[in-house]
Parts: sequence; structure tokens; C-alpha cells
Amino acid sequence: MGVIAEFSLAPGKLSFATALSAAPSVEFEIEREYGTRSATPIAFCWARGGDLEAFEHGLERDETLTDIRRLSKSDDQRLYRVQLTGEASVVTYDLWIDLGAARLEMRYADGRWHTRMRFPDREALSTFSSSCDEHGLDFRLARLYNTDPTDGPPRDQLTSCQRETLQLAHERGYFDIPRQATLGDLADDLDVSNQAVSERLRRGCARIVGDLFG
Repeated sequence: MGVIAEFSLAPGKLSFATALSAAPSVEFEIEREYGTRSATPIAFCWARGGDLEAFEHGLERDETLTDIRRLSKSDDQRLYRVQLTGEASVVTYDLWIDLGAARLEMRYADGRWHTRMRFPDREALSTFSSSCDEHGLDFRLARLYNTDPTDGPPRDQLTSCQRETLQLAHERGYFDIPRQATLGDLADDLDVSNQAVSERLRRGCARIVGDLFG
């Protein structure tokens, strides 16, 4: 039976470690990653909030990355296309491809990688988590649920950030008419950018509606 796991990893010597250490307050998300056995993965990623100039300088010094291209830029976020090199001591990409897993979401916040992945079974998840721990990545499982279609849609596929943001929005009256709190109020409470809050709300609501209507 397939499972979806939400977990976090210590940055260790994974890709982007140098860039992230240069600007620890930046919220970083890998939007999409692809590659083949004959080529290292290419990733599209967002950096939001914090010192984005320091983060970009860190990208340029990061030996785990090459061919860094900034695709868009605004005051509080930037989109990059980067190619990973073989310099990282641990590249989990090959392992989860071998296991038949699929990464659904990956972001960096509060000093750890917060990841959501689908595995074909619990044995594959166990193999992945053991390998992470062997390489000093401190695998910490947060949530685990089945994906058996006969059980219907998972009860809750929200990430921890989406859940936190939606709960705060509800408690602060963001969804009330008239609104009792603004997007900026939520951003201040969560110490993230307005854009980050907006995206969390949109993605969280989309996930709930998708589960409800299929």
C-alpha cells in the first residue's frame, strides 16, 4: 500500500547548504526538479523573504550548484533555475528514484528541509529514512498516511505550514465578512512575506477542495 510521508531533514551537506547558511531567514522552496541518470538534476526554486542578496551570493559560492539562472525577481521573492553537481556528500535524488518514490513538496525553513513524499510502501520509506540517518541528515517523521484509493482521499494532505496558516487565518477572522485581519497581519504573525502567506492559503485551499471534489 502506498504511503505519503511528511518529514524534515537536517541540511547537512545537501545541495543549497552554503546558500541557505548565508541567509538563514530566507524561506526556500523547490518547486520542481527533474533529471536523468546521465545528468544531475535541474531544479526550479523560490527564495522568499530575508536577505535575498546574501542568499544569491551564497548560491554563487555553493559548490553543489552550477548553471544558476535567476528567472524572476521582485522585492520579496526570486525564482531560480539551477543544476545540481556531484559535490554534495549526499544526493538523495538517486535513492528516491530507485525506490520509486515521488517528491510532492520540499521547502527549507527554521534550519531544516521540510519534505512531503509519496512512497510505494512502508519498506521503501524505511529504506529512505535509514539512509538519511546513516548520512547524518537526522530524518524526523512528522506525519504518515496511506494512499490506497479504496480508502478514499486522504483525510488531510495539508503541509504543516499550510495547516498553520489556514488555522491562523480562521482564528484571526481572515475569512470573515468583513475581514477581521489582513494578509499583512497574518504575515506579521508568521514572520514571513505577504506573498508566502498568500501562496500557502491558495495551495492549502486548493488541496482541500481537490480532496472534497476529486
